[in-house]
Amino acid sequence: MNAWHSKQIEMLYLEMFDKLMAYACSSLDSTALAEEAVQETFRVACQKPDQLCSSSNPRGWLLRTLKHTTQNIQNSRTAARNMIEKYLTTRVEEFSFLEDQVDLRVVYENVADTEEFKLLFEMAIEGRSHEEMAKSRNITISACRKRLQRAKETLQRRIKF
Repeated sequence: MNAWHSKQIEMLYLEMFDKLMAYACSSLDSTALAEEAVQETFRVACQKPDQLCSSSNPRGWLLRTLKHTTQNIQNSRTAARNMIEKYLTTRVEEFSFLEDQVDLRVVYENVADTEEFKLLFEMAIEGRSHEEMAKSRNITISACRKRLQRAKETLQRRIKF
């Protein structure tokens, strides 16, 4: 990225940040997730400055990128939630002493044997952002993402058995 690209992206950031945040907040259920989505959008813009700056509508390019980013966040959380629920429903019979309506949180608390699973639960069920989870554990965001990835892989292996 050259200085001209950098200046163009900076100008777009100053102009579009509030609009992009408003869109992301309407699509996602938390301000922290919305901020994460907008940051990811500008990360992509910095990785693809030629595409952004040569676009006939750079503002529309950013909005489309944000739309895809928010969809990816929602899809990732839905997939993780479905994986957790699938795993937990296979374990529900162990908790048959509970009422007819089994709260998956109760089951999960008894099954979650690692910190990574707790992270996955917070992300998928509680809707916490990577930044929130990283701060609460005093780790970096990239470490948080890696732990989530490992938890997903472990949970997928457990579901297959």
